[in-house]
Amino acid sequence: MKKTNADIKQFSDWSYEWKTEGRKKIDVDKILKLWNQRMPRHWERKIWEGELGYRKRTTQAGEKKIEKQLFDSGVKGFKIVFSGRETKSDYRVEGIYHNMPLANQGKGQVIADAFGILDAGISIRPLFIEVKVAANDPWFALVENLQQVRLARACARKIQDFVHQNSKYQVERGIWGLVLAPKEYYKKHASMLAKCKPLLAALKEKTRARVAFGISDCLPDGRIEIIDSNWSM
Repeated sequence: MKKTNADIKQFSDWSYEWKTEGRKKIDVDKILKLWNQRMPRHWERKIWEGELGYRKRTTQAGEKKIEKQLFDSGVKGFKIVFSGRETKSDYRVEGIYHNMPLANQGKGQVIADAFGILDAGISIRPLFIEVKVAANDPWFALVENLQQVRLARACARKIQDFVHQNSKYQVERGIWGLVLAPKEYYKKHASMLAKCKPLLAALKEKTRARVAFGISDCLPDGRIEIIDSNWSM
């Protein structure tokens, strides 16, 4: 069925709701409602084009510097270290695709800064990564990443096929998220980061949404430190 103007408006309105809630402080129930809300129609992107890896060739600063480190550092998989926690698996992250648009329209478009895989040893999952340095705060970043994951889970088969066709990995359909920022970002927004904990807990209890907050400072050393998450470990 051909996409109509009503379909375009429905998607842009849905996307605007997420962005609005990201700027508000703080409504866990509203985010859960958005997560469970019926998806708009005819928004799904069929293909992703362009070279894999990092594709921007501009001056590297801020978020761009972190994104470049994910793809062009020469590290084949960043070791995940969980602050103060023991895990049963050795987690690692590898970047695959930079700047990944999720919809087939411009109005209300949702673009992930980076897309990759999360290898937990016994399973490999698609991973959507939102990078922050100075913009917004952890609550906004979490909601932004959740919107990406929600869209990705609604077209999980296409994303699974994309990974299988363009990399060596065989991934599960379940898609997770990661907010990646410098330690100073979390220090500056410590109170807001703390307010994200109830949402992470509620998401783990009532949904399949899994998101982590990671520190980017150790990317040059081949590591990402997770300071909070609802990932299953």
